[in-house]
Amino acid sequence: LNVGCPSPKVAGKGCFGAALMDDPILVRDLCQSLHRGSSGRLPISVKCRIGTDTHMQHKFSKESYASIDGEEEYRRLRHFVETVAAGGVVTDFSVHARIAVLRKSFSPADNRKVPPLKYDLVRRLVQDYPELRFTLNGGIDTLTQAQAELQNCPGLTGVMIGRAWVADPWSF
Repeated sequence: LNVGCPSPKVAGKGCFGAALMDDPILVRDLCQSLHRGSSGRLPISVKCRIGTDTHMQHKFSKESYASIDGEEEYRRLRHFVETVAAGGVVTDFSVHARIAVLRKSFSPADNRKVPPLKYDLVRRLVQDYPELRFTLNGGIDTLTQAQAELQNCPGLTGVMIGRAWVADPWSF
């Protein structure tokens, strides 16, 4: 289930894409429904962001984001992961290591470039939840970078390379 898409056409509708990050109980319930709908035959995973800007006091800017409490941001991410995993269906999370900006007119491209990457939050999830599987996503453009991230965090399940591969598949 992709709950990481920040596109206004998707998340702007309120109950799709990254907007679902703000409702982890609904995400858990959707995953349980997917599991039941497949008669338990298919693995259910979640692709998400580290959060959204909807809890920020002011609209997103680099300055306002830099001033938020990192521990509070991680607490929200942990709450999301714990709630979704508590359904007993999802054990695999692919985490795009930046927030989704939903309260500002950001294009999907801006949402991939402007909010800073915070790989450290994904590394903390790996350490805090060894029973779960985490794949790092966002900003990885080469196999060398992917290898470095896997070496940096031995418990990491994988590294997702998306747009860089699509842009130049032969380089891989």
